[in-house]
This record gives sequence, C-alpha cells and structure tokens, in this order.
Amino acid sequence: MTISKNKPCPCGSGKKYKKCCFVKSKKELHFEKDYFFIKGKTAEKIVHDLAVKTFLTDWCYLNPKLPDGKELCDLLVIFDDIAVIWQIKDLKLDGSGKYKRAEVDKNLRQLSGARRQLFDLQTQIVLENPRRRREIFDSTKIREIYLLSVLLGEGEEVCSFVDEIKNHTVHILDREFTQILLNELDTISDFTAYLRSKEAFLKKEISLTIVDGEEELLAYYLMNDRSFKKLEKATFVAIEGGSWLNLQNNPKYLAKKREDAISYGWDDIINRANEGSSQYEKMARELARPNRFQRRYLSKVYYDAFVQAHNDNKGDLYRRILFSDETTYCFLFQDEKYPREKRKEMLLAICFFARGKHQKNSRVIGIATEKKIQLLCSYDFCFLNIPEWTEELQSKVEKLQSEMELFATPVVDYTTETEYPES
Repeated sequence: MTISKNKPCPCGSGKKYKKCCFVKSKKELHFEKDYFFIKGKTAEKIVHDLAVKTFLTDWCYLNPKLPDGKELCDLLVIFDDIAVIWQIKDLKLDGSGKYKRAEVDKNLRQLSGARRQLFDLQTQIVLENPRRRREIFDSTKIREIYLLSVLLGEGEEVCSFVDEIKNHTVHILDREFTQILLNELDTISDFTAYLRSKEAFLKKEISLTIVDGEEELLAYYLMNDRSFKKLEKATFVAIEGGSWLNLQNNPKYLAKKREDAISYGWDDIINRANEGSSQYEKMARELARPNRFQRRYLSKVYYDAFVQAHNDNKGDLYRRILFSDETTYCFLFQDEKYPREKRKEMLLAICFFARGKHQKNSRVIGIATEKKIQLLCSYDFCFLNIPEWTEELQSKVEKLQSEMELFATPVVDYTTETEYPES
C-alpha cells in the first residue's frame, strides 16, 4: 500500500504539491485559517491541539504514564468503547529522501507496546486531563482499538500509509494528512468511521496505489457515501491525484462547509455539560455521539427553538421535542426568575413525557437554558435511558401530562436536511 507524492503544486511555485500549499481554490492557495500551523510547536502539542478540536477535551489524554513513570504513548483518546493510541515523531529525511527505517519501526514498536500494556497485560493506567478527575483506565469496556503513527517531518516522496505489527493495523499519517484528517473528520464518529472502513477495505488484500497522498483516498471515501464498497471486488486500485482538489472546489462541498458552521454551536454545548451535573461526562458523551452532519441538524433545531423562545411573549417557558432515528432530544427555555431546581424538574418531566410519547427511542437527552438570548447563560442537562417501556410507566406519563398540562396542543412539524445541499 503506497502513496506517491510527485505532482507540482497548482499555485505555480514550482514546488511539489505535498511540500507547498493546501489548495482550497485557484484564488486561495494558502493554508485555511482553521488549520494548525506546525512552526513553534512540539510534535505532540500539534496533534494534541488538533485532537482536542476533533475529540474535545474530555476524551484526550496527553502523555499518559505507566506505573513506573515511563510514558505509555504520546496521546490516548478514549471515547466510550473506542481507544485511539497515537505515537508521534518529528523525523528528518536522510540523503536519499527517506526516513530512517529504524525510527519508523521504533514508532510502530511503541504503539504495539502501548497496546500490549493496555489490553494484554491490563496494566493499571491512571488517566487525567484538564477537565476530568483522575481515574483508572478500564480496558474491559473497549471494543475498538486504533493505532496511529504520526510522522510530522518533511514527507517522503513514496511511502506507505498503512503498516502492520503483530497482526495489528497501524495507520501511518504524515504532517499534511494529519491536519486534513482531523479537520475534515472532526467528530469521533466521523473519524473512526473512516478508519473502520479503511481497515475493512485493506483486509481484502487489494493492491492499492495512491498518487499525491491519502487525502485522495479520503476524497474517494467522502464522494462515495463514505464507503469503499464500489472497490471491494477489485484486485488492483490506483487512485490518481486531483480528487481532493476537485472535492474542495465542488460547489456542493463548499455549501456543506457553510451549512456546517452552525454545528460547532453543538460542540460548545458539549463543552458546557460539565456545568450542569457532577456526573457530566456521561451526559457529555451522549451529546458527543452525533457526527458532524447530525450536529448541524441538531444545532439548527436547537437555535431555531431558542430564537422562537426569545421572541415569545405569551408564556414563561418554551419547549421543543425532536424525535430522531435513535435518540429523542428535548429543549426547554424558561424565564430566569424560576429557580434552577424548578427548571431541572421541568426538564426531567418533559424528557419522561417524550420517552413515553415516542416509545421507539429508549434514550432521551434534555437541554435547558434561559428563555431570553443573552451574553451569559446557564445550562441544565438530563439523560434518560429506559430500555423497556411498561404500561405502568405509560400511566405515569399520562398522569404527568394531565397534571402539568404538557403539550396539550402541540404543533407538529417535519424537517429534512441534506448533507451536500445545492449551492
């Protein structure tokens, strides 16, 4: 599995594409403002900053230590039943334009060693980050493990983008693709879905050559419904350069990026979850499950409801329930004259009502804040997971609805959202 990086950059500099610009359009031939620059930062700090942007603070652990004080790995991302182990090196090319193989292999061995410590030996590892309390890593909860070797030096002209050690797949990322990947697939769901699909595709023993970098493979994945299924029957695949650039200039892709802007408001809400509960991590994890497209839709519904609540002068609260495929979301906006405890009670009641109203979804997430949009606001959160719904529970819901007059005359609406809208 190889990558060839030998095409000139379209900016006209004469430099090879992988040593020059990230190209967004013919008029904009520089790094996008949301990309992290390498200069002035250590290799670990670069990836950690990108990872926090993608996976958020709660689930990123920089330089976790073994009991003897030695470093386990450079970065560990733990989210629910997923573990992503990162080993990062800032390597220089030798006279032949290659990395020293011993340094590359050292990264692989360190990844293998970290995996062995965590899952084979089950060594007691204490995890901590700026937000979470100190806690012991529980390997029994992990179902998916990904190994990433990040080489942040100047890239080789021809290199492998995947390797294997002790029957475990290792994803090899260079400097440019690390930035692209963590900016393009910037939720845990989007990121691991790509790694999962890539590993399944490569297990089919396909001879694969990519010209210009793994971003060309990523572009194919994105343009084909986030899948490699169309290539499953092939024995040899060559992906030419230009796919990533074409995607970047596609009007629908540009429209998607504009529409995605509102979705980062959902990321802000996730980061506020620690304000609403002493058991906030579980709540934050539920809020963080949706991918970027889902977060866009959730944000639009939430902020539309917030604006409606702000402009509503008929009552002291405004409520909205969203029934999605797997989870029900309840949004409550209430005058700040009411005590927080009363607001929490109302939010719980609405979530319980919603669980009975749409019995297909066992999981309900509730978010409450003030009714008026203002610079400073407070948040309360609620999460219910009731797998079995009984007649007794249904009776309680009906009684609750009658006593509190919940949604006596609801207004029902249906909306749709397209990931790649017409420009």
